[in-house]
Amino acid sequence: MRGVKYLDLTNNRLDFDDDKTLQDLPYLEVLDLSYNAHYFRIAGVTHRLGFIQNLTQLKVLNLSYNSIYTLTEYELKSLSLEELVFSGNRLDLLWNAEDGRYITIFKGLVNLTRLDISFNNLQRIPDEAFLNLPQNLTKLYINDNMLNFFNWTLLQYFPQLHLLDLSRNKLSLVTHSLSTFTTSLQKLLLSQNRISHLPSGFLSGASSLVHLDLRSNLLRMLNKSTLQTKTTTNLAVLELGRNPLDCTCDIGDFQSWMDENPNITIPRLIDVICDSPGDQRGKSIVSLELTTCVSDTIAAVLFFFTFFITIMVMLTALAHHLFYWDVWFIYHVCLAKVKGYRSLSTSQTFYDAYISYDTKDASVTDWVINELRYHLEESEEKNVLLCLEERDWDPGLAIIDNVMQSINQSKKTIFVLTKKYAKNWNFKTAFYLALQRLMDENMDVIIFILLEPVLQHSQYLRLRQRICKSSILQWPENPKAEGLFWQSLKNVVLTENNSRYNNLYVDSIKQY
Repeated sequence: MRGVKYLDLTNNRLDFDDDKTLQDLPYLEVLDLSYNAHYFRIAGVTHRLGFIQNLTQLKVLNLSYNSIYTLTEYELKSLSLEELVFSGNRLDLLWNAEDGRYITIFKGLVNLTRLDISFNNLQRIPDEAFLNLPQNLTKLYINDNMLNFFNWTLLQYFPQLHLLDLSRNKLSLVTHSLSTFTTSLQKLLLSQNRISHLPSGFLSGASSLVHLDLRSNLLRMLNKSTLQTKTTTNLAVLELGRNPLDCTCDIGDFQSWMDENPNITIPRLIDVICDSPGDQRGKSIVSLELTTCVSDTIAAVLFFFTFFITIMVMLTALAHHLFYWDVWFIYHVCLAKVKGYRSLSTSQTFYDAYISYDTKDASVTDWVINELRYHLEESEEKNVLLCLEERDWDPGLAIIDNVMQSINQSKKTIFVLTKKYAKNWNFKTAFYLALQRLMDENMDVIIFILLEPVLQHSQYLRLRQRICKSSILQWPENPKAEGLFWQSLKNVVLTENNSRYNNLYVDSIKQY
């Protein structure tokens, strides 16, 4: 008898009161003690199961249908047990909220991979009890209880769980995103519950799930967003029978999902039938004709409306890209003609050049103050007097008035351009005021210094480069060329732009 590996003691009246029980069977691997409820139901009788830790080869233990509601040991222990069938007992009493003695009843089964706690009258599972289940579990059966809530977040503590059976309970809610809490689950059984809605993104990211059973619930609508996964799905079986589906036009979304996923099998799809509306009741979803859901008139109206909006957006973007500067130029010319030009009280020029630059950019400000100002104002040759915002503007005067005064009291206006400053409203304002002098006083005062490649598609800049190329200077990348840059800048500041015009273009313009 010592070599026995399988022992069936079902349907008896066994009472275990000794930890040395079955110690003469050291090779026992499977022990079936189901249907021995007689003494387990009697209060005050010793109920010892501690003997299982002495069965060092035991792998499968069946304690089902014994109505166990109390034990002498508060925690079962075994280093070898891999499968425990504990169905048909009274975990609802063992895990009573007022009695925490049995919260860790399964914690000592450190190598347990399969646990069946079905038919235990559970209305809820305490979080602490669930967290004390062996974390090596691969299969967990909680079916045929009375659960009305399941804490999905706790699944994250069971990284090897492949199968979860919650069928035949009273669940009405599921998690918003299954993959948030488990990435190992392959089979999820939720049949015969009270689930009426699957949230959007329920299967998003659940790439490991292979089998999903939703039969006999209260589902009325299935959406593509609910079943769609962000990554490649491994879902192979989706069971949906006996749900009161509402087969309105919205069910077309689910039909579209089925067409896009031909590898997913829906068993007995012909039995997935509609419950409403009345004219579709009893019909299979595969036989539905949803062509009447599309209105040709509405479709045509929506098409032309979206087409018109699309064309307008494209034309607006194209016009903004190609003619932005032209439109603003024409706008200010017309504005000047309507309002007239109001010059300052004096037209005397005090400065050789006004410097317009991005004062909020620390690197540009440093370059203007310590490089440009130094080479133009403090050079050994003829000095140039500059008008700088930080130094020469009148305190308390409005910004626009200071800009107008600086431009009109300077012989030239130098724009130090970066990509950021070229989009700045301050630059545009100063630029149009400088252009105003060209139109009203016939004085071309504009000089550009390009610290970065900017306005490469500007028609004005292209035209100016052909007419007066010397008024557009590019900061050199080669440090040895900086001396030439400063000399060229000083030359263009101290001479009239008109004298530097390209005669070929000037003569062509004069002909017209």
